Amino acid sequence: MAMYALGMSVLQDVIAFEKTKVKQVAYADDLSGAGKLQDLSHWWELIQANGPTIGYTPNAAKSFLIVKPEHYDGAVNIFSGSGVVVTKEGQRHLGAVIGTEEYKKEYVGEKVSEWVHEVEVLSAMAKTEPHAAYAAYTHGLQHRWNFVMRTIPDISPLLRPLEESIRTPSYQRY
Repeated sequence: MAMYALGMSVLQDVIAFEKTKVKQVAYADDLSGAGKLQDLSHWWELIQANGPTIGYTPNAAKSFLIVKPEHYDGAVNIFSGSGVVVTKEGQRHLGAVIGTEEYKKEYVGEKVSEWVHEVEVLSAMAKTEPHAAYAAYTHGLQHRWNFVMRTIPDISPLLRPLEESIRTPSYQRY
């Protein structure tokens, strides 16, 4: 990992803010940038041109450009033929979400549905293995919820079904 980070520092020098006017962050092999469309286009071209020489191969099909609705047509024109997916709805990003309120609600809603199911499975398991269910709940499930709550703002109303599943056993809810 340390050697990879050193290699990525070479690419970071090439695509630095001073040269591209793109605010950026890298986490392992994930690069994220924010800026004006023309600047982002130049940034993407530099990544494609310089990344492979240091072992970083950008994958346009897994790269998303999230834009405001009023910039969507311009972004599609600028990035046409690049393979970059342009969206005005939103996209998942490092376990969180960036985009519209509707997209955020959809994303968190899917997560909450999964978690409610997991709580129900743990509840059934707790009848015969209470300690194992408690350990899985406190050391596994809760940490995933906390991450989402810390990284996606204003989602407390969307977590109500999860709260309900924790407070009330499924046989009492129906």
